[in-house]
Amino acid sequence: MEKHIRLNTDRLRALREEHGWSQRELARLCGFGETQISKYEAGVVDPSASNLALLADVLGVSADYLLGRADLPEVGLGQTGLDEDEKMLVIRFRRDGWTGVIRLGAERLAK
Repeated sequence: MEKHIRLNTDRLRALREEHGWSQRELARLCGFGETQISKYEAGVVDPSASNLALLADVLGVSADYLLGRADLPEVGLGQTGLDEDEKMLVIRFRRDGWTGVIRLGAERLAK
């Protein structure tokens, strides 16, 4: 029988707090509904594979780290030498294409 691998909710919460983000802010950065991160952190639901990958990218860790399968957060985008703004551009492009990059630019200019 295959063992179901669950999201490590403590790691998710700790990483979100390390970034200084509310659950709502992390959800917005990932393009999720407002309550999705709350559901993940409470263990009510597990993210789909694509949502897990997006969470890992935004938080700067590997998906295996979020699942508790790795003890080190070995980052995908973090090892490229990109700064936080550059990482966010890549994440938005992967998720939403050029439209997402344009929206991100508009959000940054509005601040």
